[in-house]
Amino acid sequence: MTFTTRERAQGWLSDELRLIEYSEWTPPAERRRRTEQRAITFDEFTREWIDKRLVRGRPLKDRSKEHYLDIHERWFAPFHDLPLTAITTADVERWFHSRPDAPTMRTHAYSLLKAIFRTAVARKLVKESPVNVEGATSRAVPKEINLLTVAQVQELADAMRPQHRLMVLLAAWCSLRFGELTGLRRRDIHLSDDLTEGTITVEQAAVTVAGERLLTTPKSLAGHRTIYLPPHLLEDVRQHLATYTRSDPDALVFPGTDGRPLTPGQVYGHAPRFDKKGNQKHPGNGFYKARHQIGRPDFRFHDLRHFAATMAAISGATTKELMQFAGHSDIQVAMRYQEAVNDRKKDLAKRMAALAVVVEPHTDS
Repeated sequence: MTFTTRERAQGWLSDELRLIEYSEWTPPAERRRRTEQRAITFDEFTREWIDKRLVRGRPLKDRSKEHYLDIHERWFAPFHDLPLTAITTADVERWFHSRPDAPTMRTHAYSLLKAIFRTAVARKLVKESPVNVEGATSRAVPKEINLLTVAQVQELADAMRPQHRLMVLLAAWCSLRFGELTGLRRRDIHLSDDLTEGTITVEQAAVTVAGERLLTTPKSLAGHRTIYLPPHLLEDVRQHLATYTRSDPDALVFPGTDGRPLTPGQVYGHAPRFDKKGNQKHPGNGFYKARHQIGRPDFRFHDLRHFAATMAAISGATTKELMQFAGHSDIQVAMRYQEAVNDRKKDLAKRMAALAVVVEPHTDS
């Protein structure tokens, strides 16, 4: 450290001696670092965190970055201009309890905030995390899903536009996500010459980022997988490829109207519309029309994956096999299907017992 004049050097030395006298001295470099830390706002740190975040050594996917930035801008606004070091537990508690009544989104935002401050603690930017609201991250009870029957799945598929019919069947019997279906290429599907077996390899998925439909890698490492096609779908797959998919190996199996991956809106369409008297004004189209036709207007496209996982569990799949089949990285999700199947087996046993007729042994009078 150098000084331009003797007076400045003596002044600096006097300040350092005063700190020593009051037992407050720390190395000048440490003091500069603390000053810089106090100057970092939550907004600056969070944007850098999102941009450089790694998950299992991999950068965040573009869709995840967009989602986190959206949460930051809409949910974390009260913290934006505050220095990172100034945010207290009381601040976080007030923020959490003042958020809109959207439990799932609020819990998601809280978990993101917790992860951001976990990094701040690891970098020694703050001594401890202020994100500690009791009960904020308790696991929600999974929504009860009223699955379709096998016959209803077939009816739903048949009610779709012909070019989208196979999407329902693959989602229901191969547990493919919407983005995985719309990202499938012809070369990802392999059918044997005698049409006795076939596979689907999931290597990419379609996502929407900043309003644009893009192809990227699957949601997680577990999403990369090869699925054996159930034999009863082989002919449906062959016919679809022959009718709706170009011969180019990179051609999308389910192309959108502009040659790009299908958007949810192009598949979902809209539900039938009725006037105040209950008369139908418009028949609707797409998936929303199809689910209305089978009497299940509450059913979601993603619920077809639940159907697939439940069928696999009923068929005896182990937890590991379920995870591989559905591309799950969370063992708790796979175990949930097995527990549901066990509950159904117990209920079946009780119903069978109710059908039993107790015959009194015959005795001579």
